[in-house]
Amino acid sequence: MRSLKLDLDQYDTDKIDGNYLERYDQILEPWIEKKIALLELGVRKGGSLLLWRDYFPKGTIVGIDKKLPKDFIPTERIHMYEGSQADPKFLSRVVNDVTTDGFDIIIDDASHMGELTKISFWHLFDNHLKPNGLYVIEDWGTGYWDDFHDGKSLNLDSNMKSFIRLNQFWSKVAGKLRLKIPMRCHSYGMVGFVKQLIDEQGAPDSTRKRFRDEPKRGSKFENMIIFPGLVFIKKVG
Repeated sequence: MRSLKLDLDQYDTDKIDGNYLERYDQILEPWIEKKIALLELGVRKGGSLLLWRDYFPKGTIVGIDKKLPKDFIPTERIHMYEGSQADPKFLSRVVNDVTTDGFDIIIDDASHMGELTKISFWHLFDNHLKPNGLYVIEDWGTGYWDDFHDGKSLNLDSNMKSFIRLNQFWSKVAGKLRLKIPMRCHSYGMVGFVKQLIDEQGAPDSTRKRFRDEPKRGSKFENMIIFPGLVFIKKVG
């Protein structure tokens, strides 16, 4: 496994403590020695960018965050941009600045908020992820936690002030999504979005009414693999 060949103590990233690398090792092996372009949304202190730089020795690594770490200095093959994952125009500018044909791998470790994750996912997946490319969503399980801002006990009315402080964009979205039902149904949020992605994986069945009917379309996904905290989606070729 690739991660076993690296000195993991030198990387300041929760991907190591969270045992995510074991899952990544299983999925990323076909890309390791290729000249790939990788985009990560949400870079925290920048440790994960250094990890991916060494994980993919021929790769170009791009990081996006709404507030870049001040003490992190990008090294060779690492590029960083400051902006919102919910801004499609910004995302496209970054892509066009770094690559001519899109990314091979995109990892979302940013807001962990369903509506924001949804915006960046569909824009990047449809427009800037290469055919047969891989899209990863991290920490989707935070949507089950009572104390998380997109968690299962969320009440939009009582938590509106904290949402406004957290993200101006989300405050506008939340105002449009006031529901009478409690969050425990997971009709939206991170968990709700993952369930929407499952519907896309099942498009050949969900787009027909009967067993013998022809599907109206196939799925945009070649496959979708769900682990605790991680979702891997491979785009059709």
